[in-house]
Amino acid sequence: MKENFWIDELDNIKPDASYSQLLSNLTKNELNDIRKMWDFHGISQLNKAELIEELIKRIADNLESWIQHLGSEQTEFLKEIISQCERYSGAYIEVNEFTFYIAEYFEARGVVFLGQYQETALFLIPEELRTKIKAILNKKSIKTQIRLNDSYIKYAVGSAVYYGVLSPDLLYSSLERYLTLEWRIDPLDVVLEYGEFSVLAYSAGPFFISGAVEDAPDILIKRETRSDLDYYIPSKKEVENAYQKGHPSWNLAQRRFKKKLTSDYKLPSQEAEKLLFGFYLMINNNISTAEIIRILAEDFEIDIFEGKDELIKLINDFHNNTKQWILKGHSPAEVNRAGA
Repeated sequence: MKENFWIDELDNIKPDASYSQLLSNLTKNELNDIRKMWDFHGISQLNKAELIEELIKRIADNLESWIQHLGSEQTEFLKEIISQCERYSGAYIEVNEFTFYIAEYFEARGVVFLGQYQETALFLIPEELRTKIKAILNKKSIKTQIRLNDSYIKYAVGSAVYYGVLSPDLLYSSLERYLTLEWRIDPLDVVLEYGEFSVLAYSAGPFFISGAVEDAPDILIKRETRSDLDYYIPSKKEVENAYQKGHPSWNLAQRRFKKKLTSDYKLPSQEAEKLLFGFYLMINNNISTAEIIRILAEDFEIDIFEGKDELIKLINDFHNNTKQWILKGHSPAEVNRAGA
């Protein structure tokens, strides 16, 4: 049912469609959106046929400059589409919310086209682009750059777990702390390109933002009021763990809360872990401890009145020991101990 829903939303395309035919299926406004994504100037006033011709030429000429800003997650998707297109004349990959999101990123570049053929979802890279992309991805210099980009992405995403929002200055200082930057390709450009692609983080202007952040301007405003507070500096291992888990490693107060959930309230460990992660995100998005108590009572049917005082103390300790974006990666307890 879910798969049919996605397929029904897709336009018809043919596996043997040329690049020109695929672009012709788009409206003039959609073609202009592709032009804007590539930042191509001087062609917006062309008619549709002329715009298509110019896009085909310019995209082909600029493929390598774009690909060298990508990470392996992006390039592996391209490789899989190319491989299936060569074997089956198209990539028949299950369309779900995640693959649809990824496809939107590549469609915005006019590189991958998603449609339906004979009531089956089809990803397609036109033959004119496949050969060029494949050759570029096989270059030793490109492979080296992609590995370096993966490091930029890992430590940017891990740092965003602690800070929520990374300005360019905060991003550079974070990356320089853990890596030796090579400036042939600007790390900021790599990270911001990844933010256009990923569900883990997103880009807004020059800012790189954790995907869990609900109100980035509010975080920036509140941090501005704390000019006397230095940023928390996580260790390299802490950032790597944050990249893997999506949150800082649980401290003693958070582990105690988890133990209460598993031992006294009989929640399975995996469910308790998921609950802790949800509460961590809620706290960072400025949701009160009262809402946490409500969720425990209503969604998990926990009797909050049994051992109420102990439970509330554990929740308050959890809150006070949670590292927060508005506190520059510190927890309230750490800020209070520092007298900030």
